[in-house]
Amino acid sequence: MQIQFDTQVAEALSIHEAIFLGWIQHNYDQAPIKTDALESLFAFWNDELLHKVLLRLEKRQIISVRRNQKGYCIFTINPTTFQQQTGLSLEADANLRSSEPLLDDNLKKHLKRFEGTDTLLNKNLSRLLKDQTESLLLYAQQEGLSEAMANQSFDKFLHYVAANPDRFWNSDLVAYWRFWVSNSKDKQQQNQTPGNGKRAAIERSAQTAASNWLKKKSQDPQLYHSPKITHE
Repeated sequence: MQIQFDTQVAEALSIHEAIFLGWIQHNYDQAPIKTDALESLFAFWNDELLHKVLLRLEKRQIISVRRNQKGYCIFTINPTTFQQQTGLSLEADANLRSSEPLLDDNLKKHLKRFEGTDTLLNKNLSRLLKDQTESLLLYAQQEGLSEAMANQSFDKFLHYVAANPDRFWNSDLVAYWRFWVSNSKDKQQQNQTPGNGKRAAIERSAQTAASNWLKKKSQDPQLYHSPKITHE
């Protein structure tokens, strides 16, 4: 593979990130690519370095990675963050245009609603839907939620976050989604195993305390007796 990259990008970021971004700009055709094929293309790096480069670029929000359950990825460059962090504008090339997000009808309604109000939270939610829907849903499924449960939880997550702008206007929504998934997973397990919920745990704790008190009372009735109330 012939490597092309911009030295200004390398200076602003790192040479490794510049090489990967150069591959997206000059060699990548926006087709879904398997992780194994990507590792083969960058065989001059070890796999750990390749994944570190991807992680850094995702954290910088310079690229978005759309993943599916079959292990295929689609990479796109975010023109705004690319320009902000490198000082360069992307060329008007088909390879660099962000592809349309893969949203179902329900998520398209969410996106339309968020784009209809120009608040900071709604901008963040719009960006989340456009750039990270697939990776967020995939994360939920990797954590053990079914596809239907992941979609349902994501719908509730969007409603809840949008309804609390004072709380979430400047929050890390990806981190909060991970917490949300963990909580949804716990609820799912509790529903599958009756008696494992928080209320049942509190009731068991109360029963244990009462049982212990009765045992101690039977062992030493002098210590546990009801005082007589008298009055003159």
